[in-house]
Amino acid sequence: MSVFPKSESVTIRLFCLAAAIFTAPPLQAQTEVRNELGWTASVGGDVRWFDWREHQDDKQLLMETGPLGAVAAQVRLQYGHAFSRLDAEWGGGLAHYDGHLQSGPEYESDAWEEIIDSEWQLGWQEPGGSVHIGLMQRDWRRYIEGGGNVSSAEERYRWRLLTVGGEYRVASSHSWQIALAAKVGRPFDSYQKVYSPFFDDTSLSPGSGTYWRIAVPLQGQGDNGNFSIEPYYQQQNMAQSKGVVPNQNGVPLGFGIYQPASIRRELGISLLWRFGGNAAPP
Repeated sequence: MSVFPKSESVTIRLFCLAAAIFTAPPLQAQTEVRNELGWTASVGGDVRWFDWREHQDDKQLLMETGPLGAVAAQVRLQYGHAFSRLDAEWGGGLAHYDGHLQSGPEYESDAWEEIIDSEWQLGWQEPGGSVHIGLMQRDWRRYIEGGGNVSSAEERYRWRLLTVGGEYRVASSHSWQIALAAKVGRPFDSYQKVYSPFFDDTSLSPGSGTYWRIAVPLQGQGDNGNFSIEPYYQQQNMAQSKGVVPNQNGVPLGFGIYQPASIRRELGISLLWRFGGNAAPP
């Protein structure tokens, strides 16, 4: 059974969050908004626990789990209350594979993972928090090492999503400012490429599904003003794709392949250090 919330209910909660942001009083005295262009640039890292599972009906077909690490960068532009932000992460790691491919016995092996996440946001900042819309791209490469009579396999995924989200500040001290953040997205373009020694490279269109993320951003204040820390949990699901008949040297084979229904979960924490800019932290 899927553990994803209905996208409509998540959207309603985000609208409620936006209403709270624009009606809540500021937690502390704010400086006057300056109608001039400001910018900040930050670099850092991200570590997460990665969990990917494929299933059909009530049966789990396989799972990949393990720690992943990434380097991260962010550039933010601010003009008055309006802002634009670009986030990018690149990294990967070695996960444990437990299951089977679409044919062959079950086995355990290693799976090498590579991830590239990027997002461009446009938003509005108020003393109590912010709201934004965004365009996100998620790229993922998995290389599953073979074992026994099972050959290695490589698959590459790409999702492009429209996102909407918000952040609500809940507490502030001399050293840190704490907020709650939520974001939900839906893909408008999904792509998967399957590489196999038994047939030609084959493209699939993974089924669509909701992406969502909840986080607790901590922005440094005073002496910690250049640092931000963000624990988070994010999840994405895919419906089963349509079957495709692969070719071997251009000749159709007598079977079809498909991407099973899948769920991707990530629990992590990111750290950014602001090294440049002429604007105060948001």
